[in-house]
Amino acid sequence: MLFYFCFVAVAYANRQIYDIYMPKLFSTPSLNLPEFRRQFPKTVENLAHLPNREAWLARIWEIEQRWQMFRENPHQTEEVILSDSAPKNLETEAEFEIIYAGGTLGLLHAAVMASKYNRKILVFDAHIVGKTHRDWNISDKELQEFITVGLFTKEEIETAVANRYKTGFVKFYDANSKIKTPPLFMDNVLDVTLEADKLLHLAVEKLKNTNSKIINNLRFVRAYVRQDKVLIECENTKDGRRRLFASKLFIDSTGTNSSVSRQLNNGNSITHVCPTVGTVAKGFRHGNGKREVDFSVGEILVSTEDASDHRQLIWEGFAGNPVKDEYTTYLFFYDAVESKADKSLLRLFEDYFEKLPDYKMKNGAWRVVKPVFGYIPSIHHQGWSNIKKTAADRVLLIGDAAGLSSPLTFCGFGSHVRNLRKLTNLTENALRENVFDEKSLSNINAYEPRVAQMSSLAEFMRPMPKSKTSVVNETMNAVMMALSKLDAKISREMFQDRISFASFKKILTKTAVIHPKVFKLMFENLGAKGAFWWIANIAEAAVKEKREEKSSRS
Repeated sequence: MLFYFCFVAVAYANRQIYDIYMPKLFSTPSLNLPEFRRQFPKTVENLAHLPNREAWLARIWEIEQRWQMFRENPHQTEEVILSDSAPKNLETEAEFEIIYAGGTLGLLHAAVMASKYNRKILVFDAHIVGKTHRDWNISDKELQEFITVGLFTKEEIETAVANRYKTGFVKFYDANSKIKTPPLFMDNVLDVTLEADKLLHLAVEKLKNTNSKIINNLRFVRAYVRQDKVLIECENTKDGRRRLFASKLFIDSTGTNSSVSRQLNNGNSITHVCPTVGTVAKGFRHGNGKREVDFSVGEILVSTEDASDHRQLIWEGFAGNPVKDEYTTYLFFYDAVESKADKSLLRLFEDYFEKLPDYKMKNGAWRVVKPVFGYIPSIHHQGWSNIKKTAADRVLLIGDAAGLSSPLTFCGFGSHVRNLRKLTNLTENALRENVFDEKSLSNINAYEPRVAQMSSLAEFMRPMPKSKTSVVNETMNAVMMALSKLDAKISREMFQDRISFASFKKILTKTAVIHPKVFKLMFENLGAKGAFWWIANIAEAAVKEKREEKSSRS
């Protein structure tokens, strides 16, 4: 089986072979469980109580193989956006105003367009629309955006809220750090746990009450862009049958390894990535001790050891419904796409199950409810403006496919929610005005200059080849100490992706006093060119902020 997947990866560059073999990645293969058990014994053992264990292993394997295809051929792209052509022997089944590929973050956007703006929508997914392999946390202020945009009522949102915390904290390991810091506590930051599938189910129900359509087990193959519409060729992941639909606009929200994003950006769709694994599990020891779980306190970023194997591993912990005794723990690391670090999700799962007892203690009844996992994207902008292409004629990227969220909080969900009102309003304007050219659609994205400066700051969270193993923790301890000496709202701004230039300047100034080596580390981590563009991006954010202030006063 391993040989088979290697063969598929090599064949990926060839369209004809791609058409033959790629669908098999999306059909649940018959797993060789003994071979999985030999290579990933802790993962197989800890998922043993899941009734659909093989399906979960297949999903992890599928996502990892797609990543390996990207990793082995980072600048090689498949031509999935074609102009002025159409597939042979396929007739258009139906026409829509917008077609979405991807049924998670794209579904939320689609539900607004269908229920608020009465647009005729098609949403399809290679698996199940409205099901995800991640769980989400956010703040109440950000959740308010769903109400403001008119998608959900407060009562509907409450059905998807699993828990709320009194506070949350960040704590980096400091045993070998010259800078010792207590946990940095923050209120109203990632302090609401959502049951992601319940929230998505609400969006599915909104769509079902309109003249829109949902199709499961359908993967995107190609888009054929014409002057008056775009044709979307899809394939059933169960039987391989090809289908064709038409729309005014195609929105790709297929995630980190979006083939559309890769083509539009000549293979450079992302520069950095956050491999992430974890579980929702029952049976952790309750209490307020360091290795116990407190259902009233969220753990935003926590490290328990120094860097090794080119990675600085970081934990996140947040409680779900106390009645169900469900607690989510993530293990992840921030890294450049081209680094030497092993980014295998299955290997990271092995580390997760080995290291989990050092983070949180279990009792005898501990068991996994479901695994959570994925590759979270990031891109460093080395330029005066948003250099990543997020659109083409009649084609738009959103969510992780666009990859424009801040990497510091390692999740595009919060960014997508914060920008949902703006994104859907601009999409409606494009439909109303019948404007679908690349330049116009490129303005429909979540990019802000502050994202560029936060991306570079996140670089300090990965070890450099020649640096001490404690350097990441020591640097981040300095940043956390700086934040502890500033107004609490600055910490909230930073971890909610809303940092202003004035606040960012205060953080840098304080950090430099506490840890004078930080500017030397900046050049080591970013290089001269990267450091220049970080400063340039900060300047861009400052200029934009002043313009907005001036505009609001006039």
